[in-house]
Amino acid sequence: MSLQMIKGRSMQPALNPDSNRLKNDVVLVDKTIRGMMSSRLKRGDIVTFTSPHDPDCHLVKRIIALPHDCIVPLSSPDSYVRIPNGQCWVEGDESFHSSDSNTFGPIPIALIDARVITSVWPLSRFGTRLPPLPEWKKPRIYPNGGPRMSE
Repeated sequence: MSLQMIKGRSMQPALNPDSNRLKNDVVLVDKTIRGMMSSRLKRGDIVTFTSPHDPDCHLVKRIIALPHDCIVPLSSPDSYVRIPNGQCWVEGDESFHSSDSNTFGPIPIALIDARVITSVWPLSRFGTRLPPLPEWKKPRIYPNGGPRMSE
């Protein structure tokens, strides 16, 4: 376990819900999720990971789809992507301010550093439960290539 500062607007309203860019959330993260423990990851988890394009950049997004799932990308509503084994699809909750799998495609699960557990700062949000996977994203997800999550 460790603490991590979250910057940016891509995970609003789950993280950094205040539009003031001078305020950043600090979250408790579980780093034991790496390697063999990555099988504990699930749809809806908020994770931190190394950018697939810049190894010096760390991002925070929500897991939307897991290996063998199908997802309809926001940029191509008439197509779908089947998630390869060992990879996942990640998105920010605020899609208009997010560089995510809609931009760079599925990411290797091996890039995931940690799972966000809870907010610890600001104190007004200390220990609050993180919101679940947004309902509006569910119709785009086909777990294991089967029926949509919303059905």
